[in-house]
Amino acid sequence: MVEINIHDKIETSFPVLDVFVKVACHIARGGALGIIGKPMTSIKPIKNVVPYVNEEKTQIIGSVIYIDNYGNVITNIKKTFFEGIRKGRVFEVSARSHKFKKIHSKYSDIINFDIPEENRNDEGRGLVVFNSSQYMEIAIYKGNTGNVGGASSLMGLKLRDTVTINFVK
Repeated sequence: MVEINIHDKIETSFPVLDVFVKVACHIARGGALGIIGKPMTSIKPIKNVVPYVNEEKTQIIGSVIYIDNYGNVITNIKKTFFEGIRKGRVFEVSARSHKFKKIHSKYSDIINFDIPEENRNDEGRGLVVFNSSQYMEIAIYKGNTGNVGGASSLMGLKLRDTVTINFVK
């Protein structure tokens, strides 16, 4: 078991995909694991990974559990859990002073394609999606820690910060 540490050595727009492809190819060729990461003897336990629901089932209180290379903020709220509590109700996601009343299916859903491209003002706008692992993610459209910043820096969100979802009865 190794902790992969080659991500800083790879120039890429999609580090997660590109790093894991390189790692998989290295392993498939019979390469030594020590080349792609440092050996680990145990897995670091993750605490507080279960979001809290109040008795009235009108609020979910989750936490930021990961911040990726783009500054996207991943919470501990899974889509199935959210939908099970939501039961079709209107909601508002709150993270610090930022509020969202919609969850997009993909990042580009924030774009209003009815407006001519030269008149669009979508870059830098915050959004909420469920990522490929089905965790709620707060992101900045076309945000990146290397240029304008990501949700973590632009919204002031850090690991273990609270993300609250309030439901309307």
